[in-house]
Amino acid sequence: MKKRSIIILIAVVAVLAAGLISSHFFDWPVDTSETSGDIGKADRFSREMESEKLTNMEELLKNDTDFKDGIVVAQTVMQTRALQFASLVDMSNEVAGNIPAFAEVLKDMNEASKMVANVNNSLAEAAENLNAALSGEECPDLAQNTINAALAYTTLQKQNSLANRFIETTDKYLETAQGDDHLKLVRDQWLEYQRMTAALEGNKKSAEALANKGNLLAGEKALAAIADFDAVKQVVIVRSCEMAKSFDITNEMARAIPDEVFQSTWEVVQNAVDIVSKTANSAELKSNTDGIDRLFESSLDQAMKNAPNDVSSSITKLGLFNDAQMKNVNIVEPAAGGMANRAELKNVDGVSGGISGAMNSRPLVRMVDGANRVVSSYEAVMRNTDAAMKSTADMADRLCSSVNEVIQSTAAGDKTMGLHTGDMKQ
Repeated sequence: MKKRSIIILIAVVAVLAAGLISSHFFDWPVDTSETSGDIGKADRFSREMESEKLTNMEELLKNDTDFKDGIVVAQTVMQTRALQFASLVDMSNEVAGNIPAFAEVLKDMNEASKMVANVNNSLAEAAENLNAALSGEECPDLAQNTINAALAYTTLQKQNSLANRFIETTDKYLETAQGDDHLKLVRDQWLEYQRMTAALEGNKKSAEALANKGNLLAGEKALAAIADFDAVKQVVIVRSCEMAKSFDITNEMARAIPDEVFQSTWEVVQNAVDIVSKTANSAELKSNTDGIDRLFESSLDQAMKNAPNDVSSSITKLGLFNDAQMKNVNIVEPAAGGMANRAELKNVDGVSGGISGAMNSRPLVRMVDGANRVVSSYEAVMRNTDAAMKSTADMADRLCSSVNEVIQSTAAGDKTMGLHTGDMKQ
């Protein structure tokens, strides 16, 4: 029996004026000995197309499943990674704000924090537009806002050297200092962020170098450390782990989280956002940073209480979303001076005492609340992608490369082919 579903082989060919796409992206070989059924037909897909400007995006979303899937996955990847970057900037300040060796890299991170916040706002706006279009609503600004968001994201990627600098600074610092698990966690998360960067860019040299560095914390210790950060950062980091795992870039923390807990966690977050959206109006969601932070945390606490016992217990068993986080308790500064006191770092505006305030809950809330169809579509694509990746060894590399091409082409305002659909035997 054949079932119409997403097939993973993504052939993205967009002719960019700057020549961003080189010939090695064409005619990817498929080892049909590793495939079966209709998956093996993927190597017969043509990747040739004329460059088209992205001017009729609403029609493409309605009539071109490949295009829709490509845009949905690219949007979700960009949004997740931008939220992850912002969270890690704030977490870097929290764990290393009192350590002189980190002063320079933190200074540069904080100088970039306003740009990071603007990128997240742009991506949230684009996600809301895309969600509206997928719901059948007219959205005249869809194409331009999507292009702007992709451009903003590609600008953010130029700051990825900050991640490398934090990793290098931490490794050098730990040569003569013990450090604590919170510092090691943030270092590991920057490393995982860069592993995803290398995968998307197809940079095998960078991927190997990062793999050689390895994680400093095993999965269980990483979970124990992330539990000491506020709920928003927990959500973002866990979601980032889930996304990386879906792209076959499994990390230590992801290995320690059962697949069903990923789903349960996201359901609780969605329920929390439902509570937020019923309480706050759209203007507050876009402007009231401190109020939405508090509202989201209390709503997450309520969503945990409303969740079935097996769901809430599976999450709390990992130390996530517990009452202490809802109350924003301070993390006590260790004797070595490695971790700053949370109360000293954060004021109403989220910017004082060295913390950048790059991340707050508003972009996350807007992503979940204003882009429910985008999130659902992404999850459907990745479920089918996971099934096909198990059938071909190089599918994950193709997926990453193709998503990157969708993002680059969208930023250039070009139409891409996106994700192929086809029949796949079940």
